[in-house]
Amino acid sequence: MSRSRRLIVSLFWLACGGCRVAAVNGMSLDGGGAANGPPWTDAFPALDGTPAGFALSFDGVMDYATAGNGGFPAASAAQTVELWVNTPATSATADFVVMRTYLTNGVQIGVRNGTVAVWRTSGGEILVKAPTPPSASAWHHVAYTFDQTTHTLYIDGAVADAEAADSDSRTPNTVWLGTLDGTGELFKGEMDEVRVWNVARSPTEVQTDMRHSPPGPVAGLVAYWTFDDVHSGGRAVDASGSGNDVTLGDGISARMPDRVPSDAPVGP
Repeated sequence: MSRSRRLIVSLFWLACGGCRVAAVNGMSLDGGGAANGPPWTDAFPALDGTPAGFALSFDGVMDYATAGNGGFPAASAAQTVELWVNTPATSATADFVVMRTYLTNGVQIGVRNGTVAVWRTSGGEILVKAPTPPSASAWHHVAYTFDQTTHTLYIDGAVADAEAADSDSRTPNTVWLGTLDGTGELFKGEMDEVRVWNVARSPTEVQTDMRHSPPGPVAGLVAYWTFDDVHSGGRAVDASGSGNDVTLGDGISARMPDRVPSDAPVGP
């Protein structure tokens, strides 16, 4: 659902005092395209007044999420992963996004040795890393691209590192947010606007789009998690249309990251 439609839904929800609405402009409130979609059972979050909507807040102790991986690129294929993160200073290894095949093959994006980095799941070889850590407790846009030759890391739209290095090769069969496996490398902080592409985006595309939402389905976009929707059972819908929805904490409330108002600098 676009941000404008989410705003319409939110205002309607407030105006009608919390009534249940079947659809808005032909779109069901559960993110589906039809008014007769699955029942919507969670309360709609209060309108927070910010264009960024909501983010996930991870406690660094138990919280994590998993996601579908339909259409995701192999570790050796062209790809882009981007997101907004807000995390305190830390020297511990913590994962933002992990796309892996078992524990032997894949790519991990997160904090390593006190700075933002991208590394291989097999052996932990760092592919690219920021020379200095971005400021703590502030929102930063992190993007990783691979064009099958060069790995590039962007921080806030600027190239932080670019290296030619061997990558792992297999297509991921599991995707994690905020952890390696549900117990290790747990992330503490907030995360918003996560996007996965099966193309290597150009520097101009990364810089131009990092503060804006893609206008509906976009070629190459295989996952887009805004966390602005609310689903029964602790889910977050994939706004790319690929069906790669997020499950919070495997449905266990104690392991679910909280959904909190986001002040990440993004808008329509």
